[in-house]
Amino acid sequence: MSFQKILRDQVVQTVDLLEIFLCLMVPVILTKGAIDFLSQGQLFWLSYAILFLKSVGGFIGLFAVIDLFEAVRRYRSR
Repeated sequence: MSFQKILRDQVVQTVDLLEIFLCLMVPVILTKGAIDFLSQGQLFWLSYAILFLKSVGGFIGLFAVIDLFEAVRRYRSR
């Protein structure tokens, strides 16, 4: 199996995890918005967008490094 095939398999698994992460992130942001609206009477859209982008960016960055190391490990062990 080539390195590209191994890496592609790892990336497919990460995309599946990203879908789950996004489904879990939506209720967190909605809850944060509800709490802000009830406590302060306004919504902070920019704050929510930054929170969302930072969390998705961190997820992608972390799993990109993990996928790369795992693909190298699998490629060397075969």
